[in-house]
Amino acid sequence: MNWIDAVSSLSRQNRDLVIVTVLTVEGSAPRNRATKMVVDIDDIHDTIGGGKLEFEVILEARLLIKAAVPETLTKTYNLGQDLSQCCGGRVTVLFECIPANSFNVILFGAGHVGKAIASIITQLPCRLTWIDSRKSLITQLMQDSRFKKVDFQIMESPTLEVERCPVNAYHLVMTHSHEIDMELVEAILSRKDARFCGLIGSRSKSVKFRNRLIKKGFSKAEISSLTCPVGISGLNGKSPMEIAVSVAAQLMKLQQETMITRDKNPEKGQILKYQDTA
Repeated sequence: MNWIDAVSSLSRQNRDLVIVTVLTVEGSAPRNRATKMVVDIDDIHDTIGGGKLEFEVILEARLLIKAAVPETLTKTYNLGQDLSQCCGGRVTVLFECIPANSFNVILFGAGHVGKAIASIITQLPCRLTWIDSRKSLITQLMQDSRFKKVDFQIMESPTLEVERCPVNAYHLVMTHSHEIDMELVEAILSRKDARFCGLIGSRSKSVKFRNRLIKKGFSKAEISSLTCPVGISGLNGKSPMEIAVSVAAQLMKLQQETMITRDKNPEKGQILKYQDTA
């Protein structure tokens, strides 16, 4: 796979990657200026010439991937003196680290509120997976240019769909069925690694769901991680767009708090629960 196809493929898969570019060449070197390759945690795509230079570049790129922050870096290699390569020139390399998007939103339900939320979420710096059991509806939405970057999935089993979700994701549950909502909430809470589980509904729905979760053996701590009604407290509009604005603001606030926590305590910033104030 050439480097252009690799960037496209890895981006679609939401994988960390580093684009490596030969910036300058002095003297003899394996490849010319502007040669590129792509490095991910498991593989390389294209080449800047092989040998010790490429080996050292791959190691450097993977250190950047493990740091998981967007960064550019230039580094100069003396091929003969530093790497014992017979060509003996001097090469400066640019590293462009593009981490995977850690702001993953999983939206269950493609009704009026789901559509309004998706129209906002797609304009935010996050990755949206949109899931519904109604194939005809999903097929229709896939033709909408507003949602061309959305990862659409047709729900076969609520539990199975939740199992496929990435860790530390923000889950929004708002399907056309209370029973499907319940199955999804159970599956999300059972994972114990969701950053957020938000359920649309009234306060009476919240009470009913919490009582059912108690009867099913969920702990108080697990149930407290369910946010229902979803959305910022105090914004009480009931139209789809009013709810969508409230939910999007809630997710953005939580994501910012998570990033601040991670910056201060990287080892503690992986999972941050949003406590429902209801």
